[in-house]
Amino acid sequence: MAEIEKVTDPTKMVTDPVVLDVLAKQKIDKDYVLLLQDYGKRIKGVSSPYARFYRDLKSGKGLMVVSGLPMVDAYGFGHELQWTDKNGVIENGNNIFHSAIDKGAVRLIALSDQPNGAKKDDEVNFHPQLFISGVEILPLSDMPKLLETDSINENYHYNVLEWDFGVCLRRVRLIEGRFLGSWVFLTNPKGDVLIKYNQSGKLKLRLQYARDEDTEFVPKEFFYEAEAYPLTISDNLTFYPDADPETSSVDGRVQQASTNIAWGTLVGAAGSQAYPSEASSDIRFLAGSTTDLWDRIYRLITLFDTSNLPDTASISAATLSLHGKVGKTDGCLATPTVNVYSSNPANNNNLVAADYATLGTTAFCDSPIAYADWVEGGTANIYYNDFALNASGIAAISTIGVSKFGFRFNYDATSTAPNWVSVGSTLISVYTTEKGAGFQPKLVVTYSSTIEKISSETGSGAEVITSGNPIVVTSGAEAGSGLESLGSRDLGQIETGSGLESLGSRDLGQIETGSGLESLESRDLGQTEAGSGLESLGSRDLGQIETGSGLESVGSRDFGQTEAGSGLDISSLLAAFTGYDIGSGMEAALKIAAFISGDGGVGSELSWMLKEALAGDRGGGYDALKALIKAAGSGSDMRLTIHQGQVARPNKEVDL
Repeated sequence: MAEIEKVTDPTKMVTDPVVLDVLAKQKIDKDYVLLLQDYGKRIKGVSSPYARFYRDLKSGKGLMVVSGLPMVDAYGFGHELQWTDKNGVIENGNNIFHSAIDKGAVRLIALSDQPNGAKKDDEVNFHPQLFISGVEILPLSDMPKLLETDSINENYHYNVLEWDFGVCLRRVRLIEGRFLGSWVFLTNPKGDVLIKYNQSGKLKLRLQYARDEDTEFVPKEFFYEAEAYPLTISDNLTFYPDADPETSSVDGRVQQASTNIAWGTLVGAAGSQAYPSEASSDIRFLAGSTTDLWDRIYRLITLFDTSNLPDTASISAATLSLHGKVGKTDGCLATPTVNVYSSNPANNNNLVAADYATLGTTAFCDSPIAYADWVEGGTANIYYNDFALNASGIAAISTIGVSKFGFRFNYDATSTAPNWVSVGSTLISVYTTEKGAGFQPKLVVTYSSTIEKISSETGSGAEVITSGNPIVVTSGAEAGSGLESLGSRDLGQIETGSGLESLGSRDLGQIETGSGLESLESRDLGQTEAGSGLESLGSRDLGQIETGSGLESVGSRDFGQTEAGSGLDISSLLAAFTGYDIGSGMEAALKIAAFISGDGGVGSELSWMLKEALAGDRGGGYDALKALIKAAGSGSDMRLTIHQGQVARPNKEVDL
């Protein structure tokens, strides 16, 4: 068996600190973990806007790390998270949405269908007005200031616009898939605050303190009772790469706010508020002013789109990580622990007050984190708290939709009253997805999948194991003589032989014994074969028995035959295919789309294609890929017409 080499390509190495920490805890050598697929357009089991896929080259296990941030747009292109001034109209770069701002008037346009039913090109236009105690407050200037560094997340630059209203700052922030507006009050405005957005269009903003769908209202008492400043009132709109509601996600705080009630009553309440759009959330309980009575409990809900795991993934481990924010306090002297539990919010892309009551009581981690051990800090990717999921937690991970989790203190989960201190507050703080890259909650799933080849072979030599699905991990124990290449989806086989053998199939079951070069490529292929020399069979829905010597050629779609003879052999696979070959030696052609080969010469050839290709060789040695060109060779030659597709990107230019 060939020696497994370390990953040396810097672009394929693991750099995510969360993944590195998980690898260390699972005793997986990071030097042998390969980045198989970066964020991309959603393809089941292959790529996801929300996830990266890795493979441990030693064990064959796969790892998926997923968060709530879509890191590419609906077409698989990366985001451009900066504002640009275009003749006085300020626009964002590439994202899942397009926005244009002209003197405070905003236009937002969806660039793909959305899970809430909104369609591509649906939009909202709005121009907010601020009123304090009924008096309109105007900005000091219609033209905003472009901040060099995001005040919330230092990983972003030139993504925040700011208007100065004197009494507060109006900010508009760009991150992946999100338009985030906020009104930042640095001091008490000393009056009721009303914000009217004047919306029109099919899309609607999500308002934190909505009085109706177009206005926010915060009474002056709220500001007088605020525990600290600055205090923020938010408006926002989240966009998703596709319309499937089972592939969207959300995180944030749900709470019950009461005054001086029994602990058990507070725990079992229906929920009073939800905050799905804040950059951070607390897990908290607050004591009342009356002995042994309580005012508030805060819980955290976080969802992950895990639908791009293979349907048959066998999950061996999973770790859920939260980045702690500075601010923990234990005013009740309760020294709580925090753990992960189930949740079941009414929607996958929003939170409502009633979601408070959906958190479960079965712990999903056998090692809750104690208050004293909770790590917190403002530096990206450093202060993550890891929860290794137990069997119950792993069972909650969905391979077809959204995996739903929640966090609560132990006293909350068990309905056991903590130590009471008058108006004491005990809390830990967590950054959410709205904080952005480097701080968002993450889920790392370690798995293997029976959807790929499981093989047992005997022999020795160089081996190439490749999957029809480059993301899902294959597992196998192999040994052979010569060079063996196996590529398959849903493949089970036992093979013994000598020479160069190549097997490529979808839904392939076979037993083969022979000498020389044997290549079998098929969809829904069942066969038994014995022979000597070079044999190649390629077909879709092909059943045959063949015995012969020398070179044999069989190419077909929906083909059944029995053949014996000596001569020339070439294969066609998966679809219509015809080729002609002259030569001596060993050849194996394995591909997924239409493929033609013309060959003349002496030596050994291995052609591996994943897309439309033509390949041919003349001479000795091994041939690598020759893609999308005409093959030169002697004798007759039959070729398919090759067309390379290209996705058109949407026109992002918008006129107000």
